[in-house]
Amino acid sequence: MIRRSLLPWLARWWPAAIVALALVWQFGAPLVGRVWFFEDIAAYFVPLYKAAAVAMRNGAFPTWDLGAWSGQPIVGDPQLGLFYPPNWLWMLLHPTRTYAWLQLFHVAVGAAGMWALARARGRSTVAAAIAALGLAAGAFCVLELRHAMFVATTAWLPWLLWGIERLAARRTIDHALFVGFAGALALLAGGWSMLVWGALVVVVYAGAAIARAHRGARLVLVGALAAAALLALALAMVQILPAVAHARLSPRALGTTPEFASSYAWPSWRYVATLFVPTLYGDVARGTYVGAPDQWELCGYGIGVVGGLLALASLALRDRRGERVALLVLTAAACVIARGAAQPLLAKLPLFSSLRCPARALYVWTLAAPMLAADGLDAIAGALAATRARWLRPLALVAMTVELLVVFRGENPTTTLRAADAHPAAVEWLRWHGHPGRATNDVHLGNAFHNMGLRWRFESAGGYHSLPIWRYLNLLWIANHGAPYPRARLGDDLTGQGLWRFSSPIVDLLGVQWVVAPHDRPIDVPGWVRRFAGSDGVDLWENRHTFPRAFVVYAAEPVADDAAAARAVASPAWNPARTAIVEADVGLPPPVGAAVAPTQPTQLVRQGPTELLLEVPATRPGLLVVAEPWYPGWRVTVDGKPAATLRVDYALRGVRIDPGRHIVAWELTCPPLAAGGAITIVALVAAAALNLLAARRRRRAARAA
Repeated sequence: MIRRSLLPWLARWWPAAIVALALVWQFGAPLVGRVWFFEDIAAYFVPLYKAAAVAMRNGAFPTWDLGAWSGQPIVGDPQLGLFYPPNWLWMLLHPTRTYAWLQLFHVAVGAAGMWALARARGRSTVAAAIAALGLAAGAFCVLELRHAMFVATTAWLPWLLWGIERLAARRTIDHALFVGFAGALALLAGGWSMLVWGALVVVVYAGAAIARAHRGARLVLVGALAAAALLALALAMVQILPAVAHARLSPRALGTTPEFASSYAWPSWRYVATLFVPTLYGDVARGTYVGAPDQWELCGYGIGVVGGLLALASLALRDRRGERVALLVLTAAACVIARGAAQPLLAKLPLFSSLRCPARALYVWTLAAPMLAADGLDAIAGALAATRARWLRPLALVAMTVELLVVFRGENPTTTLRAADAHPAAVEWLRWHGHPGRATNDVHLGNAFHNMGLRWRFESAGGYHSLPIWRYLNLLWIANHGAPYPRARLGDDLTGQGLWRFSSPIVDLLGVQWVVAPHDRPIDVPGWVRRFAGSDGVDLWENRHTFPRAFVVYAAEPVADDAAAARAVASPAWNPARTAIVEADVGLPPPVGAAVAPTQPTQLVRQGPTELLLEVPATRPGLLVVAEPWYPGWRVTVDGKPAATLRVDYALRGVRIDPGRHIVAWELTCPPLAAGGAITIVALVAAAALNLLAARRRRRAARAA
């Protein structure tokens, strides 16, 4: 009896069990207490997660953090997913564990979404399993596990397409709201540089749905889809507006050189084969990859030979053939872009001019191929006799599972949480003996140390970030090279820009007191002493000549614009201890006489991530210089009265003061965050009202029935 009742259940759900076991095999590290901690996970995401968690646990919103770049606007980075609700798990768990659990969660959500989408398209359960497996265990989610925001955004796009499918069939408010919320989650998750390509798949899919609709229903469907798109944007405005405002002040606003913009383009058309064989040029997991760098950028979009051939076979189905042709044409266009052939045209667009990964256009295949593979399997099975079709579907699913989990074997190295939390002895010494004082790292230690301030909770002058403040980044470049960055457009990767020439006066100006450096690169500069020599090859140095966090100078050199300011701070004759470089006339005399030490260091009264309170003495009219970046939103008062925030020494902030003793208070505001938050709240209220309206209509329909 039990056997008879169990067999139908197994016959129906064994494909789902295969997918679940495959995901546990590939992404089950947190289930056995292990974590991922390599590359950008260690250098970028976990440090930012930790900074956000610390702020939120303390009851503050993480708008600004002093752990990198002498202060940076965390809220301006969409990749962090600060407003993405699942990420708030970092307030409960260790950030490294949070990362691991979120990756498992998102591949499961993506697999379930692709399954639901395939079923909504009329596919069999085995075909739905093929679609789910192709997305969640394909090259993209496996290789991009190192970039949380891409996997998170990908998880919601199949659900967005499912919502469009159901909306086209029923045209209800519920499904329109679902599309809006799925789109908002994809935006808030932060994978925007993939989402711009994924949006093309969504547009093609929506366009096909509109084309299939009856003439009388098309206008309604178009209106519902447009309303859903506006709802998604409105719900995500709390992140969009701060990110857009910040992007204008980051290196992204400069654009790139043509060479840099094509850093990750396919070097030859032979890479088309990687859409079917991601390991054609070797495998990162096995250490055998010999293709152009990096595998996850150039070869990380395929779903295997089985899935790829099934996707091509989908053209045999007559139903919705135009949609499939459009998706394959879109993939062909993506291949052209991946070769870099379209880069000169794309570089003229504001958004694409800052990208350097043409191969990311192939993301359209990552989303389209699983759908098409499910269609292809049922197309082939439908063309065969019933007895042959019965074994074809299970055989295809088993073959695809073996291929993706064994042949492809896109393994990501795991470790224990204890090993992930390990740090050099020099850092431990600094944590116990080095406060207060700003620290940084010699960039030759590698990117694992770039965000050490965020990771180990120090104030740091360096950092690792894709959206730093450009002026501050250029100031570090000047410190290292003695001249401003030489191009109007970026031709170098400056995301991990830090310090390595410690003889520059800019190092003292930034208040750098401590430097973690490799043992084989001693700091041979007067005033620097080695305070700790680690047996692990990492030493700690102390700067005896560092400036205080804030100080007063009594001479100023006005310059015409930002380019002139950059040249002025790069001049060997400039002494930041006696002269401030300003881009306005502040009524102070020009520098005269011999160089002197900073006059009247200030007294720190209170400090927080978004506030700074100083007691400032001045013997005559002067300029208070604060060794933190100038950024819109910082407001200053002198003795309780508003004053003008000045951009000082090219990238820092300051305020003019009169003789006497003053209380100077700085406070950070974020108007884009306030505006975006207001729009999001209004959108939530409107969505709730529409949901109530839809529920009332359902009740009326039920009573009428």
